[in-house]
Amino acid sequence: MADRDNMPEGYYSITPYFTVVGADRLIEFLIAAFDASVIKDSRYDDGRVQHARLRIGNSIMMLNESSDNYSANTSQMHLYVDDTDQTFELALKLGATTLMEPNDRPHGDRMAGIKDLCGNVWWIATHGS
Repeated sequence: MADRDNMPEGYYSITPYFTVVGADRLIEFLIAAFDASVIKDSRYDDGRVQHARLRIGNSIMMLNESSDNYSANTSQMHLYVDDTDQTFELALKLGATTLMEPNDRPHGDRMAGIKDLCGNVWWIATHGS
């Protein structure tokens, strides 16, 4: 297992990596819905995303555009936000689809589920609300 000295500043042992059809569309969605910021954006000569890194809250995720060598996949993430209801409504306005309406869960979080424009599932939650 790598220790902290072997990782870049701000990274953790596990970093999600998405390969999608429509990487630019997903990046735009993540910025608008989850206040993501792009920290790296490498492109192929034709402008497609070769490798991007985004920060959402205190976490980093990576993504790229699918190709013949890298098949698209779908992922499932759990994301803590300041306001589940507000984030849920914003995501829907941006084109996400509903998987689970916001509700108070037995474990103490207020949670909702959405599917983004590339088919990834996001469980958004506010702890102890």
